[in-house]
Amino acid sequence: MDVLHSWCENKFQKNYLSLLVGAILAGAYIGFASQLFTLVTTADLATGIKQLLGGIVFSVGLILVVLGRAELFTGHSLLSYSCFTFKNYVIQTLKIWGLVYLGNFAGSVFLAILYASTGLFNTGGGVIAQRAYQIALTKTQIPFTQAFARGILCNWLVCLAVLLCIYAENNLTRLLVIPGPIATFVALGYEHSVANMYFLSAGAFAQNYLHKSSTPVTLSGIAHNLVPVTLGNIVGGVVMVSLLYWLKERG
Repeated sequence: MDVLHSWCENKFQKNYLSLLVGAILAGAYIGFASQLFTLVTTADLATGIKQLLGGIVFSVGLILVVLGRAELFTGHSLLSYSCFTFKNYVIQTLKIWGLVYLGNFAGSVFLAILYASTGLFNTGGGVIAQRAYQIALTKTQIPFTQAFARGILCNWLVCLAVLLCIYAENNLTRLLVIPGPIATFVALGYEHSVANMYFLSAGAFAQNYLHKSSTPVTLSGIAHNLVPVTLGNIVGGVVMVSLLYWLKERG
């Protein structure tokens, strides 16, 4: 039995309460990383440098998820690896995806609510609120096909990072392999569904600190982003990583 299949087996054996709590934690951990990204990208720097710096700090999110043994929806796309060999895992995989996705959403929104209650959106004369709003509004305006494609590219890299962690022999190695793929996807502007759960929620709350004339971040706008990005993330993880590595192992 190969290492990746063993990882999948471990996930399949977890009870639903453990998965749900782990998913809530992962949503919050990715939210913390999103907060760091928001803060860092308020800096007046060249776009490339600012995005790269934001990507580096965002990698903290996956580090917390992996070392904290939390449950991240995008990484769980790798459960499909076992489905290619054992078809009876398909239904269980879909159930886990649904539960973890909901848990990630709950953790992300909860963190956004907590952050909004701190008053820290007013930091720097409201610069944090403005940046959080800009990030969210920009995401709601991405065309469906573009958001879908960005979702594929994002989770290709995220699942690669998770795969490298699965293959790693110790936590020090995991710390070293995570930042590369994660900083790459963030710097290039790809779309991550769980991160967007926080970004979009925070942007909606940040509107309360801005002029009422600002274009609102609405529920329909949030769905307009999350639906194609989530679908793209699934394709990126299932096809570009799980399927290709399954074929590679049997080549």
